[in-house]
Amino acid sequence: MQTLFEKPGITIMYDMVTKWLYVTWRGEHDDESSLAGCVTILNKIRQTKSNKILNDSSQVLDGWSEVVRWIGQEFFQALADEGVIAIAWVMAHDWPARADINKVVGYTTRPIVDTFEDIESAYNWLRAVPDKPSHEI
Repeated sequence: MQTLFEKPGITIMYDMVTKWLYVTWRGEHDDESSLAGCVTILNKIRQTKSNKILNDSSQVLDGWSEVVRWIGQEFFQALADEGVIAIAWVMAHDWPARADINKVVGYTTRPIVDTFEDIESAYNWLRAVPDKPSHEI
């Protein structure tokens, strides 16, 4: 895997074999750091043309309530517009963050998003999602 971006609260890696982005969030995030991370992810999607994301929030602390609706409705829509078809999201262990993740998923209409308790389950689900939407196969 190739590291594309790294800061104390977020690491974005690209797997050249699967052509997926692996995003790892750590610690506390406020609105500003959450938005900056999302913009960076979108830029890396454009750069790599990845169509799937494994988003690991297991190490996130606290929630980010103010940007929940924006992430679910606008950011995820922008990812879908760039060709992302699926996001496997590893849940935070922290309860406020878990609650916000569930809210984001509730606002999301596309791409396909599912949540998982561990990376292995997320990886296996993401691998099983067809690389092209069923209407294109």
